[in-house]
Amino acid sequence: MRVKVKLFGPFREKLPPEMRRMPIEVEVPEGATVQDVANLLGIGNLGAVILINDQEAHRGKQLNDGDVVSFFPPLAGGRK
Repeated sequence: MRVKVKLFGPFREKLPPEMRRMPIEVEVPEGATVQDVANLLGIGNLGAVILINDQEAHRGKQLNDGDVVSFFPPLAGGRK
């Protein structure tokens, strides 16, 4: 199945220049999760705000064919 991925900020910079166009289309097996996509792109252990089809999601969420997954860097602020 194919999903589209949008990376922002430092996530995008981790990719080779030829892969920085947005969105990136990747092929993943049925039942793949957001974490599987993160691992595939080499950002598996980085903190992120994640959206699937513009709705907040988590790394364990299973994907469907045609989904758009967006990874944003964590927002600034919060508890010290």
